[in-house]
Amino acid sequence: MKSITKLSAILLAAAACAAWPVMAQTNSTPNTTNTAPAAPRPPKAMSYHGVILSVDSTSMTLTLKARAGETKVKITSATKIRKDGQPAQFSDAAEGMRVSGSGKKGDDGIWTANTLNILTKPAPKAPAAATPPAAPPAAGQ
Repeated sequence: MKSITKLSAILLAAAACAAWPVMAQTNSTPNTTNTAPAAPRPPKAMSYHGVILSVDSTSMTLTLKARAGETKVKITSATKIRKDGQPAQFSDAAEGMRVSGSGKKGDDGIWTANTLNILTKPAPKAPAAATPPAAPPAAGQ
């Protein structure tokens, strides 16, 4: 009888150890919510800026002098053009004017403009270097 009790205890312990991993598993029911997955964002338009070096009315392109060198910008019928904040046309662009805008740079290095902002107002001047104040006159002079 004593051996049957020991054998039963051992079998009970073995069964409990075998069942332990099953009891430790988490609830695997999927989270069912009615929210739609977030739509992927379109790539953000990058910006360009510079001074117009040349205007090609035939191909509707501007060549700009930019920090990184010369940049070509292609203007399309969908490009929104503004001059000093007012609606404008491609023909308003002229050499020497500052421009900026947003668009997409192609593999060939040419920008396709979404927006073109023509600026005719002068660029803000950099503040002049501060001059030291004049020394006060020496006593007794």
